[in-house]
Amino acid sequence: MSWDSYISSLTKSEWVDDAVILGLTPGQESVWASAPGGWLSQVTASEVQAIIASDRSGLFANGVTLAGRKCTVLRDALNVDGQNTMDIKMKTSDKEPDPFSFTIGRSQKAIIIAKGVKDAHGGKINPLVFDMTSYLRKMNM
Repeated sequence: MSWDSYISSLTKSEWVDDAVILGLTPGQESVWASAPGGWLSQVTASEVQAIIASDRSGLFANGVTLAGRKCTVLRDALNVDGQNTMDIKMKTSDKEPDPFSFTIGRSQKAIIIAKGVKDAHGGKINPLVFDMTSYLRKMNM
């Protein structure tokens, strides 16, 4: 199965700038496909493990990290059946002053992360990831 078509489907949207699909097999978390030239391909196994951890208590207080960039959790329904998404926003810094929005979706075997374009809010990104995640869950992926 080629995951590149899923990435193309996400990034053809006017609202998505970067995307990555990562496998969730414990101990083998890895990038399956990513947008060419995007930095989400640098998401690490430990970052994936923190995102999918069963203990969700620290997420809102501590946030999450994507490819070394700190993010604030806005909404966490990643482990809620029928939703399976999380909305986050990148914290600004001197190096990166724009607070990009992200949506993370979880299926049985993968997570999908999409980064919005500048000024895109989560409501524009979430439906794209939600639909793809729902499809993958129906296909038992």
